[in-house]
Amino acid sequence: MTASGGGQEGESSNVAVQAAVAAGGCGCLAIPVGGVLAVTLIFIVGGLGVVLMPLVILIMFFRGLLPADLGGISDDLTPVERICEDFEAAQDTPSDELATRAQQIALGDGLGTLEITPPGSDSPSQPCTVPADLYDSIEDAGSVCDVIGPVTIAAQIQYETGFDADFVGPNGAKGISQVPTDVFERLHKDGDPLDAKQSIAAQGAYLCELAEQAQSLIDAGEATGSVLDLTLAAYDVGMDVVREAHGVPATEEAQSYVVGVRTWFASMEGIGPPPRTMPDGPGLRDT
Repeated sequence: MTASGGGQEGESSNVAVQAAVAAGGCGCLAIPVGGVLAVTLIFIVGGLGVVLMPLVILIMFFRGLLPADLGGISDDLTPVERICEDFEAAQDTPSDELATRAQQIALGDGLGTLEITPPGSDSPSQPCTVPADLYDSIEDAGSVCDVIGPVTIAAQIQYETGFDADFVGPNGAKGISQVPTDVFERLHKDGDPLDAKQSIAAQGAYLCELAEQAQSLIDAGEATGSVLDLTLAAYDVGMDVVREAHGVPATEEAQSYVVGVRTWFASMEGIGPPPRTMPDGPGLRDT
């Protein structure tokens, strides 16, 4: 299936997503650390703190402004991660350009490619941003329909559980992808939600089901927004809630979820540090 708008996903994304990126990106680039944190505080008071903070953290990293109390970026890299980081460093891309690319990717359609090591390296074609043993599963889950790509699959896992296959959510959902229990049982009868590969396969199938429903709502004039945003919101709060709201619900829970997943798009494509090394800051994990 094909989402309406195709490559123009960014133009139709939820307004809150665009506002978060604009405030978290452009504003941060021109002001010192104290100013960044002050802006963040203003948005926290206004109820959008969780939405804004992940993007603020990412932009501050590019500008070298990440305070120590946010945890910092781990330099304990695996050999594969080191190859990718060295390759990126050799490109000598200006930080402003990286920040701009990160913003564009965050607003995009999630159909980019996961970063892998370059062909001429000591370990060519190895995944740098997701666990190697799950790379094929993520690629497969991201090929079920043409609205949901591997970057979206990986970013959602990172936001949901940080790739913790044994994670059990507060609502009882089990596994790395936090597929709702009833949905997992329908898709994988007698399956094991704590099996990471089964969980990821169910995630891909369920996201595509939701994407088809979201497209139908948009086509019928019953909802506005992008198929991807509606799909992610429905994964979190349910399609009935999205239908009643005629789009992404205007709640912190729903909008924080959409932006939280989108925040990881750039990292999964290799913009910035490896996702595994990022600080566990506010808004970077579903809570």
